[in-house]
Amino acid sequence: MPYDDPDPSDPNILVGVQIPSSQETELEMAYVFAEEFARLGFSEEQLEALFHHPFYAGANRALLILGEEKIRSIIQETVAVWGRFRISVQDTAERKQWDVSLDSLRQGAKSQLREIGSEVDHESSL
Repeated sequence: MPYDDPDPSDPNILVGVQIPSSQETELEMAYVFAEEFARLGFSEEQLEALFHHPFYAGANRALLILGEEKIRSIIQETVAVWGRFRISVQDTAERKQWDVSLDSLRQGAKSQLREIGSEVDHESSL
């Protein structure tokens, strides 16, 4: 089956459907978009730009349906909650290498287990 000519009986063919929605649904979607990106550390200005960018079709559609003022209030509300939470990744200082090899630790653990096993055998024989 050629790439450009999919077989209609193929169960894995990508099919898009439209689902009717209301203004309430758009409101919920706008909150989800704003919260998701606010959690990622976006500022109010960045969030507003996101809603205005046509690439983000869901967010852009919510802006067109709900209007500037409603989207701005949603952004301010989500940034007030999640805007203070920022994730930063920092490199740790280089760790000091161990002076003892792992093999010597394994050998020590084996000898300790043998000692414990012999103590258990001795106690059970009493």
